[in-house]
Amino acid sequence: MKKIVLVNLTGGPIIQEDGLIFTEGGLVHALFTLTNLASDYDITILCPNPPGNKQEQIAKYKGIKLLCMGSSMWIRWMGGGGPSFLRKARRYINKERPAILMGNGVLASFLIRFAPKGTFRIGIVHHLYHASSVNNSSKYAVWGTGVLERIVLRLIKLNKIAVINPMVKGVLVKEGFSQDKIAVVGNGVNVEDYSFSVNKIPNSLIYIGRLTELKGVSSLVEVISMVRNKIPDVKLHIIGDGPKREEVRRKIQKLDLAQSIFMHGYLSEKEKIDLLLSSALYVSNSIFEGFGIPVVEAMAAGAVPIINDIEAHRFIFQDEDVGYLVESKEEMTTKIIDLLTNETERLRLSRNGRRLVEDKWTWAKASERYRELIEG
Repeated sequence: MKKIVLVNLTGGPIIQEDGLIFTEGGLVHALFTLTNLASDYDITILCPNPPGNKQEQIAKYKGIKLLCMGSSMWIRWMGGGGPSFLRKARRYINKERPAILMGNGVLASFLIRFAPKGTFRIGIVHHLYHASSVNNSSKYAVWGTGVLERIVLRLIKLNKIAVINPMVKGVLVKEGFSQDKIAVVGNGVNVEDYSFSVNKIPNSLIYIGRLTELKGVSSLVEVISMVRNKIPDVKLHIIGDGPKREEVRRKIQKLDLAQSIFMHGYLSEKEKIDLLLSSALYVSNSIFEGFGIPVVEAMAAGAVPIINDIEAHRFIFQDEDVGYLVESKEEMTTKIIDLLTNETERLRLSRNGRRLVEDKWTWAKASERYRELIEG
């Protein structure tokens, strides 16, 4: 068997006896796409531990080995691996000398250029900050990250590139990369894990993702405050963690929403799916995404998405009538109230969303695109 090693620089999992808890979508993408290749390849994913944990840990998931080593810290928007992870990952790669080395993200794709000679290198690019149009208090940080990103892209040496959406491919081609080397692989869900449900807890909403400034979670608290004026028993479940956790918690307390908004932190896959299956709507006010895996997970479970109108979310919707793309907190509030008070319309959009996921957004489809990239 050929050996594949994937370097995942951000968002290491929380490993528990009863399974994995995922902290970031990039690892979900890597793990769930590669599991369908595990019968033909020996696959290992190298991850940093979540912040606060330095102990080496090993987990197995459907034929793939996850090796968590070194430490990480919150770097504004993500938990990134520190120097100890980089040292240990390099030693592992030099010892194992895999036939195929994959870098998950722009920086990891740059770092694998230092792999042993003869290694086939594949980079995975989820998003590009320098191509974004962020216009809030993070715009200068995004601009600075984008400048570094451009420099890194000039130094990358890859045989093939996997991108999550066609917008990223277009930018890379403009940067001088050969489009013949780039494949749009997309994202997805394992639809068999999501038993589509139309029986929801009334007036229930859910958000899944990191609690960072770019995700706009604080603004969801304001939305719920406005919705509650019309629907007093509305409930929002927030799944995830991040540097904005205390800010979100304080806003919930300030607006007296402790009985309306519930912060769960990170949950296991089973707990997350159970909440999705019981939730009527999925909400997100994120202003920057490479894709948005929780959106397709929500549609698979029958939760209708009401989400910010950005390129990544438009790509997920595929111009289909599966939910609402909104441009303000006020518009999101109106659409939430409309759907929570119109069961016929909610059910129609819910069924449309499930059909779109089955047709377009499955890990099995994404895996075959990776196979073509590796073997083509």
